[in-house]
Amino acid sequence: MIKKTFQINDSSNIRLDIYLSGLLKNESRNKIKSYIKNSSIYVNGESKKPSYLLQNGDTIDISIETEKSIDSNGLLPENIDLNVLYEDENIIAIDKPSGIVMHPGVKNESGTLANGLLYHFENLSNVNGFDRQGIVHRLDADTSGIVLIAKTNKTHKWLAEQFKNRTIKKVYYAITWGKWRFKSGIIEGNMIRKKSDPTCFDLTSTDDGKYSKSTFRVLRQYLNFACVEFEPFTGRTHQIRVHSSSFANPIFGDNKYGGGLKKSNEYSNEFRRISSNIISRFNRHALHAISIEFELMNSNGKRLKLNSPIPDELIDLEKRLSANEN
Repeated sequence: MIKKTFQINDSSNIRLDIYLSGLLKNESRNKIKSYIKNSSIYVNGESKKPSYLLQNGDTIDISIETEKSIDSNGLLPENIDLNVLYEDENIIAIDKPSGIVMHPGVKNESGTLANGLLYHFENLSNVNGFDRQGIVHRLDADTSGIVLIAKTNKTHKWLAEQFKNRTIKKVYYAITWGKWRFKSGIIEGNMIRKKSDPTCFDLTSTDDGKYSKSTFRVLRQYLNFACVEFEPFTGRTHQIRVHSSSFANPIFGDNKYGGGLKKSNEYSNEFRRISSNIISRFNRHALHAISIEFELMNSNGKRLKLNSPIPDELIDLEKRLSANEN
């Protein structure tokens, strides 16, 4: 419960909802509007519209029952900027930047996509629990690109079924080290956790682990690196990173799978110097979920394809690396 009473002294002609957004940091603007419309907020003892222009001397009374602890089961909404690519009554598509973790974990208790979703959207599925509301599938923290979010449990199950049946088509863009032996092809095999590091995976020819399959297409091949498009058929954790590394072409900046600073030591002196300097400042791996295609709910089979532009840092990376080849 939040109960406050205060008088306006220096905020003349500011909209009521905008003024309150600055006070109630953990409440979205839409939520504040609903409080005003539901008469949980009064100005001079009267109900006002969210657009009401405050005048010096106005008295605001706030008496609202916050829903954070009930709705989110401890997950706090946070005002994180989200780039919404698409939204309807069932689905939200977010263009996730690199560096954002999908949901809270041991080392990431806040600042996650889940915190931001809870702040900006009132309706989210809870099939995967209250700390992962809306989240149907995941991208690694350093991977940027499109993520689908479900507003209802029915939508969540609808999308999950498409992922399970492999009818959702995803395409990724990557900048990888070295020359590829083939311009296109298939990478497949079972993925197992490494015994030396259970957070990493290996591609194996044995029957252990889970089957994985991706296709790849080299878009541009340079002397020391390449721009590659991947399309995963299965959806294993770290799949594209593992597959790319299995061909001795790890993704640039991917320390976990051999694409980090040590990889530059395999190249000539000049490119080694340039690439090691670039990678030490890059702070991510060069992988981006560039498009996703899926069937909309209640659409009689209509499919929607969404695209995410290649981030500026990846465009700049290609330019800098290509300018220093020898």
